[in-house]
Amino acid sequence: KYYSYYNRIRRQLAQHWEGRVRDKLSKMFKEGRSPAATNQDRITKLMIVLNDKGTLVRVQVLMDSGVRDLDDAAVEAFRAAAPFPNPPKGIIEGDGTVKIRWDFVLES
Repeated sequence: KYYSYYNRIRRQLAQHWEGRVRDKLSKMFKEGRSPAATNQDRITKLMIVLNDKGTLVRVQVLMDSGVRDLDDAAVEAFRAAAPFPNPPKGIIEGDGTVKIRWDFVLES
């Protein structure tokens, strides 16, 4: 129902997520660390809270990926991509916020 709004968020995030993940992975490899075990995807689950104007109020990690650098990249990407203006009226909750659960997946 709100595909166009979520798609706009996804496009804004892509500009920040990919570069941050690349930087974090590069740093990890240089330090001799590996981000993923064999055949194990890394998933960071976030709860994003926006106000009724689309300004980012809070980013909360609901479930970490097991790799702190990847979780940090997900949070940083949302902060850098915000704001997400003009949320549809139908997704604004009674308290005036928009709550969105967003998953970042790094496939192995």
